[in-house]
This record gives sequence, structure tokens and C-alpha cells, in this order.
Amino acid sequence: MRKLNTKQKVIFAMGVLGVLIGIYGRFNAWEYMDYFPFFYTGSTMMWIVFLPQKKSCYNPFRRKEAQKS
Repeated sequence: MRKLNTKQKVIFAMGVLGVLIGIYGRFNAWEYMDYFPFFYTGSTMMWIVFLPQKKSCYNPFRRKEAQKS
């Protein structure tokens, strides 16, 4: 597992908190639309942390710079 910077750690912690709220709501008989958004958003935030950085992504649609003569 790679090292995470501070922003990624904060987002990951928010994701874990969201998932825990969702699980808590599920087992305390909350309505579906009361707990599911917390669970879904939290799980999404947890995997977004591990996506590659923008600066390292390859964009095939980026325009090439004009060659200087």
C-alpha cells in the first residue's frame, strides 16, 4: 500500500465515518433513504483516495503543443 498525503488521509477518514454511519443506521432500523446515502458516499470516498494523481494520468485527448521552429 502506498503512502497517503494529508488530504487523502482526511478524505479516507471521512469515508470510513460515512460507512460507519450507514451501517449504524442500517442496524437501527432507519429508512433506506436515510442510511444509504451515507454508506454509498462513504464507500465512494474511500476508493477515490486510491485513484492515481492527476499529474500522473495519461490523457489521450490532450492537444499536443505546436512545435516551435
